[in-house]
Amino acid sequence: MNLPSVWLAPPAVRLPEIVRTNDDLLRLVHAEFRGTEEEWAPVNRRIRSLLRACGTNLRHWEPAPLPLAGHAAAASATALAAAGLTADALDLVLYGSLAREYFEPATASEVALLLGADRALALDLTAACAGSLLAVQDFVARAAVDDSIRTGLVCTSTMTPPGFVKYGIQTADEVALLGAGLTLGNAASATVLTTTRPTGGGGRVRAFLADGMSAHHALCRAEIHGHFVSDGPAIFALAQHMPGHVRRLCDRAGWSVGEVDLFVTHQPSNSVLRAIAGALEVSPDIMPALHGLYGNCAESSVPLALRHALDNGRIRPGSKLVLAAAASGFVMASLAVEWDG
Repeated sequence: MNLPSVWLAPPAVRLPEIVRTNDDLLRLVHAEFRGTEEEWAPVNRRIRSLLRACGTNLRHWEPAPLPLAGHAAAASATALAAAGLTADALDLVLYGSLAREYFEPATASEVALLLGADRALALDLTAACAGSLLAVQDFVARAAVDDSIRTGLVCTSTMTPPGFVKYGIQTADEVALLGAGLTLGNAASATVLTTTRPTGGGGRVRAFLADGMSAHHALCRAEIHGHFVSDGPAIFALAQHMPGHVRRLCDRAGWSVGEVDLFVTHQPSNSVLRAIAGALEVSPDIMPALHGLYGNCAESSVPLALRHALDNGRIRPGSKLVLAAAASGFVMASLAVEWDG
């Protein structure tokens, strides 16, 4: 794949201080339950079964999640400082995230203003859990056709707005559609992208790929000012498409799947990642499952997983990485990255 030279600097991540356990979430659901204790028992069992299947344990939580731009800007300021850059160096600011407070202005514009990146082109790219990776792809594509694009920033703010998660689950059957909200975690992230090797090193993008399957667009949905609904069983069944997507990405990069040192992925469920690793015939050890630590942080999951891998010595100079995510829409997005730092 013939791409311009683009590097990702190590991402910065902001995690809220409050950590919620499964028991914390179950207490919230129980408080809104209108039936008897006998009727509560099967609902409780079904929720616990879901959390156990996903591997959910802890998640960071922001009790007052707004304003979203402030969270993204805080992570962005940390990322810029680590890269030895100031905001006026930015040509492009991409908010590759889902949650927005309102239709206008674009959240990316708010982030740019807060950072002092007055001259940067600032755009939102809302593609749910794949947003951060598709934003990186957008930067690479723009850099390929416009040599004035040299430095960019991809940021996210996965902060759950009030009412987004519905705790008033009244029957065991409702868990299939409403239970996924109980696995969500909060995080903000920022990644600096440059067309020259960043100070201190980073990962060079060797290939990227995006696949759409729009017939499945309604499997996850949230109406404006409404709550989050996700058909978990149907969504997880679509994971069968990810191994083929990853193989096509590796073909574009000129790699075999066996050459990949680490798969840095979205974290919807530990069981989903194990299934994907099995289908790719790779060890689950090189597809770290972090859902138990952070929950499903949606579009912030991949930057968070990359930061976690770097902090724990899982990535070395020359490491071949696959960054991958799938999102309702339905879209799969991935990057082949060779670490140089």
